[in-house]
Amino acid sequence: MNSIRTQLLTSTLVAFVMACLTGAVRAQPPDVQPMFDAGDFAGATAALEQRLAEAPDDADARLALGVTTFLSGIEEFAQTMHRYGLRDVTRLGMGMPFMNVPVRRNPNPEAVSADDVVAMLERFEEALGEVDAILEPIGDADAHMPLRIGTVRMDLNGDGELTDDESLWRFFASITQPQRRWQPEPDPEADARIREQAESFVLGLDTADAYWLRGYCHVMSGLTDLVLAYDGTELFERTGHLFFERVESPYAFLTHQGDPDQWDANVFFDAIALVHLINQPLRDAERMPAARQHFVTMIEMSRKSWRAILAETDDDNEWVPGPLQSGVIGIDLSQEQIDAWMGFLDEAEALLTGEKLLPFWRGDDDALGVNLRRVFDEPTRMDLVLWVQGTAAAPYLEQGNLTEPDFWRRLNADFGRNFPGFAFWIN
Repeated sequence: MNSIRTQLLTSTLVAFVMACLTGAVRAQPPDVQPMFDAGDFAGATAALEQRLAEAPDDADARLALGVTTFLSGIEEFAQTMHRYGLRDVTRLGMGMPFMNVPVRRNPNPEAVSADDVVAMLERFEEALGEVDAILEPIGDADAHMPLRIGTVRMDLNGDGELTDDESLWRFFASITQPQRRWQPEPDPEADARIREQAESFVLGLDTADAYWLRGYCHVMSGLTDLVLAYDGTELFERTGHLFFERVESPYAFLTHQGDPDQWDANVFFDAIALVHLINQPLRDAERMPAARQHFVTMIEMSRKSWRAILAETDDDNEWVPGPLQSGVIGIDLSQEQIDAWMGFLDEAEALLTGEKLLPFWRGDDDALGVNLRRVFDEPTRMDLVLWVQGTAAAPYLEQGNLTEPDFWRRLNADFGRNFPGFAFWIN
C-alpha cells in the first residue's frame, strides 16, 4: 500500500512539474528580434497582439509591443519627413526639436504646407499615445525584453529597402554624432566598427524601462502640444524653406538662392525672420494645459522608473543603471547624481504646479517671479522677443517662493556641466 501511495505521489508530482514547465514554455512571448532585424514591425505587432489576446497579463509581451509600436512610430515619422524633403538643419546650426531626424536627402520630394506639418505632428503624437496606452497596464509587474538595437532595421525613407544607413544603431548614432548624419561618402572603417559593436550591443529592457519609455513619450507629446498650440502658418510660409526642399508658400523666390545648406547672407536674414516670426496667435489653447500635464506625468514616470531601478538586484545590460549597476552604453551613475536628479524632479514639479516661481529677470523686486503653471493654463499670444524683453511675462508675475538659481548651478555641476545631455538620457 505504501508503495502504491508513493507511486501515486511521484506521478502526481511529475505531472505537476511537467504542467508548470509546459506552462512556462507557453508563457514565453514571441521572439520579435528576427522581425526587427528584417524591419518587419507590422509582423512583430501582429504576433505580439495575438499573444496578448491569448494572455493579456503577459508583461513581457506588452513591453515588447510597446517598444515595437514606438519604433514603428519613429519609422513612420521619418518616412514622412523624407517624403517632404527634410533638409540638413545641423549645418545651419539649428538644433530644433523634430527637425533632427536622420534621413537622407530626397531628390524628388513632395511639396509641403503648414497644414501638412500639423497633420504630421498630430499623427506622431497619436503614435506616442498608443505606446503609453500599451505600456500602462504593466505597472510594477516584472517585465523583460532583450533588444539588440544594432541589428534592428528601419525603412526611414519609405522605399521598401533596408540599407546600412537605416539601422537603429545608426539612428541613435546620428542623434549623438550629428556631424556624421548627412555624410555624403561612407566611412568603411567607421562602418566596420559600428557593425562590430552592433552585433554585441544588447539592451536588457525591464519594468523600469517601460516607465522610462512612457515618460519619454509624454515629453515628446508635451513638446508637440507646445508647437501645435500656436498658429505657425506665417512662420512656415516665410521660413519653411530652411527645413524642407519644396514649401507651399506665396514667396516662391525664397527657394531660389545658392546652396541652401551653406550659411550665406540669405540664410542669415531668414534666420532673423524666423526669430521675429515666433510671434504667433493661439491656434488651439487647450493644448497648452495638456502640454503641462504631459510634463507633470513625465515626472511621475521618472520617479516610478527610478523606484524600479533602485529595487533591482540584477545587472543585465542596463539602459539606465542604478548606483550598483553598469550602464550598457558605458556611462554609470552615482548615488549623488541620482539624488540630484530626484531633486530636479521635485523642483520641476514645483514650478509646473505653481508652488514655486521662476525669478523675473527685470526690475529690482527680488521676490517677483513668473508663475509657470499659469503660463500653460492661461495662454496668450506667443511673442518670443517680448518674452526675452520681459513685458510678455507681466500677466504671470507674482510675489512668492522662487526657485533658487544656485540649485540649478549645483545641478549642472553634479552632472559634469552637461545636465541637458544627462536629462535627455535619464528622463
